[in-house]
Formats: sequence, structure tokens, C-alpha cells
Amino acid sequence: MRFLVAGWFSFDEVVATIGDELGADVVTGWLDELGLEHDVAWAPYLQRGPHWRDVDPTQYTHLLFVSGPLMDMPLMRELTAAFEHAQRWAVNVSVVPDDARPLFHRVWERDAPGGVARPDLAIGTSTPDVPVVAVAFAPPQEEYGARSQADQVRAAIEGWLRARALPWFELDMDLYDKPYERFPSQVEALIRRADVVVTMRLHGMVLALAHGVPVVACDGVAGGAKVSAQAAALGWPVVLRAGEVDATTLDAALEHALSGTLGDEIAEARRRGAAGNAHARAWLTEQLAEG
Repeated sequence: MRFLVAGWFSFDEVVATIGDELGADVVTGWLDELGLEHDVAWAPYLQRGPHWRDVDPTQYTHLLFVSGPLMDMPLMRELTAAFEHAQRWAVNVSVVPDDARPLFHRVWERDAPGGVARPDLAIGTSTPDVPVVAVAFAPPQEEYGARSQADQVRAAIEGWLRARALPWFELDMDLYDKPYERFPSQVEALIRRADVVVTMRLHGMVLALAHGVPVVACDGVAGGAKVSAQAAALGWPVVLRAGEVDATTLDAALEHALSGTLGDEIAEARRRGAAGNAHARAWLTEQLAEG
């Protein structure tokens, strides 16, 4: 007995959802527990395993289609026809309309006409926890002329995020994002929910440390500029200069930032920040006194 697990993630003609893959993860886990041989058929664009058009169908006794809508359409007919000799089962599927049911011998619906409603398999998943990264990019800054390497630094960060499959979201620091205003409270709320901030912007670093979130500061100016200067002012050690930002240095910086060993440095940055504010306030008060 050998299963080929398929789903909408098996077709290069469509784009599947995360839920489709999670359903397949649950089912393959069951097959592992039962000691049943199986392969997962992946669309070529995902580059994760064999494509169902490239395998020998006679090597499988069962085709198991997991998650998503079950519809009578050319793709589904091509798949089931290729495995016409096998037992064809579908699990965790929606069968509205009901026209594809005859393509399968057995069907476990998550929803169907007649009031059928069952929990989706994805609720039973448990994926490894990974850090959530907030990323603040900076554009090229004209005041630094040829020293600005913002585009290269951004490209390095984006390539690293993609290669490491890290969950991340962008921190946009602009006050206006057409057609809406943006407020500091919105950005700060997002920062507080991140595990780490990777920032090319000075205020990405300052606000992260203000809220106790570790930072990987990436200076986009050759030789260092305001990001490096601010890191020095706050005593923050995790800083990468333009020209040294790549996958290797970002890996090491991320590990350092998330090591749990920088509590004292975060506290010191906040202490220095408070002292700096106090000095600036005293200076302003003096200026006012002098008229």
C-alpha cells in the first residue's frame, strides 16, 4: 500500500493556500503514524518534491487529495485519470458543487450541501515557532551622495528574508500612506508585537529599543552615518555597516539579537535615552531663559 498525497499545491496552473499545505501536513503525519508509505506531489513552482505528472502512477495504490474545493474541472479530471487504477480518496474538502464526487471513491467533506460541517484539519497543526521580524527599509538618501548604498542593503535584507523563509512585515515610517494618515501609535504597536526589528532607519532602532525589542541595525551609508551614530549614542552593539550586510552577517546578527543576552544593553540604551532627553530639555530651558 502506497499513497500519493495531492492537493491544489500539486498544480502549477493555480496557486494554493497555506491551509491546503497544512491539511496535507496533518494527513502525512497520520500516514507516518500508521507506517504507510507515501509521497507528496508538489507543483513545480514550489520546488519541494516530485510532480504528479513525473511519477509512475502504477507505483501507488492510493491517490489521496487533501483540502480545498472539489470541482469537476480539467485539472481534476487529468489527475484522477492518471490514477484511474488506484483508490482515489478525498479528505477535508468542500464539495460545493457536488459534481466532482464521482471522480473519487471515498470523500470526507469539511462542508457540503445538506448541512455537513466538520472542522478543517489545519486546526490540528503544530508548526515550529519562528521569530517574527519587523523590517524598516530606508530609501537612498541624497544628502550622502555616492556613499548611499541603501538599494544594495535593502536587496541583501530582502534576499535573506526570502532565503530563510522568515515571517516578516514592513514597518513604514512615513506619516502618510495614500489615502490614509499614519500615526506613531500604529507603528509602535507593530514594533511591540515583533520579536526583533531589522532596520535601516534610525527611528526603527530607537523605537524598538524604547519598547524593549532587540534590533539588527543596518547602516545603508558607506563608512557609517546616523544609524551607526545613534547605535553608538545608545550603546547598542548589533550594527552592520553598508558593505558587510549579507546572509552570513545577518544570520549572526539575528542570532545575537535573539540570544536573550542583551537585556542589559537594552536597559542601558533606555537609560541613555532618558538621560539624553533630560539634557536636551535642560538645554532648551536654558535657551528660553536667555531669551
